[in-house]
Amino acid sequence: MENKNTYFANDQSSLRGHEMLEAFHEETKHPMELTTQLLMKLLDDNKDTEYGKKYDFANIKTIEDYQKKVPVVTYDDIAPYLERMMEGERNILTAYGYDHFNETSGTVGVPKVVPMTQEQSKVYEKYNYLLMYGIIRDGVDADWMNGRGFCTSSGNYRTLPSGLTVGEASSKMAEHLKGGKKEMDAMIRTMYTSPLEGLNPEEGVDSKYIHTRFALMDSDVRGMITGFYSVIVLFLRYIEDNHELLIHDIETGTISDDIDMPDNVRASLLEKIQPMPERAAELREAFKDGIDTPWVRKVWPHFQYMTGAGGDGFEVYDRLIKEHYTGEGLKHIYSGITASEGLWSVPSGINDFDSILAPSAAFVEFLPVEAGNDFSKCVTMDKLEEGKIYELIITNLSGFWRYRMSDAIIVTGMFNNTPKVQFMYRVNRTINLAEEKTTEKALQIAVEKTCEELGIQLADFSVYPNTDVTPNRYDFLIEPLREIKKFDMKKLQDTVFKYLCEANPVYMDCYKDHWLDKPEVYFLQPETSLLYRDMMVFKGASLNQLKPVRVIMNERQRKFFFMLKQEMEE
Repeated sequence: MENKNTYFANDQSSLRGHEMLEAFHEETKHPMELTTQLLMKLLDDNKDTEYGKKYDFANIKTIEDYQKKVPVVTYDDIAPYLERMMEGERNILTAYGYDHFNETSGTVGVPKVVPMTQEQSKVYEKYNYLLMYGIIRDGVDADWMNGRGFCTSSGNYRTLPSGLTVGEASSKMAEHLKGGKKEMDAMIRTMYTSPLEGLNPEEGVDSKYIHTRFALMDSDVRGMITGFYSVIVLFLRYIEDNHELLIHDIETGTISDDIDMPDNVRASLLEKIQPMPERAAELREAFKDGIDTPWVRKVWPHFQYMTGAGGDGFEVYDRLIKEHYTGEGLKHIYSGITASEGLWSVPSGINDFDSILAPSAAFVEFLPVEAGNDFSKCVTMDKLEEGKIYELIITNLSGFWRYRMSDAIIVTGMFNNTPKVQFMYRVNRTINLAEEKTTEKALQIAVEKTCEELGIQLADFSVYPNTDVTPNRYDFLIEPLREIKKFDMKKLQDTVFKYLCEANPVYMDCYKDHWLDKPEVYFLQPETSLLYRDMMVFKGASLNQLKPVRVIMNERQRKFFFMLKQEMEE
């Protein structure tokens, strides 16, 4: 790929993104005016839908009216409407046009679906794509435009009897370009290393191989684009584990028979590659000292940035990337709070965990977490208090009205007149065996402080709320980066307990009252979390939507993780 083509594509996108960023900064000066206008427009546009008639959208004139007339709902409340919509019925939850349903990550139980309306699609394009380019343009050295990005996205869809489709939003990209997949492939590879066979893989395709193979072929990669920082770790560890195979294939212009690949996909990819002995030699030189020291910028000397959901909640992976893979000095653009249901905030800037609420992307209410189910306590963004934690109640452009996301955020400051926030934890992942209400954040703090004190290189962790013993307890499963054969497990247990009680003092109260026991602690085999993700992808989950399993919520997860705990030497 010639650099001039890459530069042109990146420059055009970043220029539009710069203009979008300036416009967004102007929006943040009067957020309540914009978010109120958005809500009133949504109500007016959808007043003749079944849902709009049921809750009298036509006569709602204020936010207060909306909160009084329309109930807060969960997915189970609207699932019957969504089922009818998937069967082809229209004008149910939304009057806007759609032909696709986004599928959520489905961490527990059956994956959920969200209509992808044309209006919602424009929100994603504006904030997830163009505005992100604007932030990169303003915060990263201009040389980034001379190379492509290593993109990890993969997604596909299935067609329903109604003719509508279900899957990731990215899986529908090719259908929106004149020329279809061939045109999409040519366009996407001006900015990203992966071909369409990796971005929209057929069933049975090893997309990790395609993404990493094509990224390694390109010495001018400037950055890495992903959904979650945990996925960045997954791909970098895949390269570590398979670098000899990947280098051999790059050198010979072949695809190893060990790689799962349908014959038609293999043939299509082979038309896009050729032997690259010089690049293979560069890669062997980069890995000659092994993988125990940061190697990313040895492989890609001009590597400058990473972008994805990182920061608070993903600090385990953020720290691992910096310490083990890249070293310091990269520019990190941590994406805002976004999901299949919509987008709520955008990055605050380079190397900043904060994000800024996006008043024109959705109408959002904020429920103080201590309010529980008292929805009369919901407030709008102008009433938010710095340092306080709130649960998100969202109204999006896809027909979700006052929908309870179960995501908790903390308010960290202001940008102009708009609050800045950070994602904290998922409310429905709080462990509450004896009214202790331990959040995922508290678990993360306990594990990270333990590993720092005891010199453990942390790759990942999970916690199982064990109700099969009396008193109940937490079972911590810590995954080290490298195998640990011998350790003082009593000291490990005591240290986890110390920091757990520090992160949530109520646990100590419950322990003293014999409601909870000290936690048990185990080491998992290295790469357990990666194996779990591979298993879930094999079962049909989307790799780029799979969130880390912080709290083990079902029997399938419990059996899998406990099967892979290490047996320690005495």
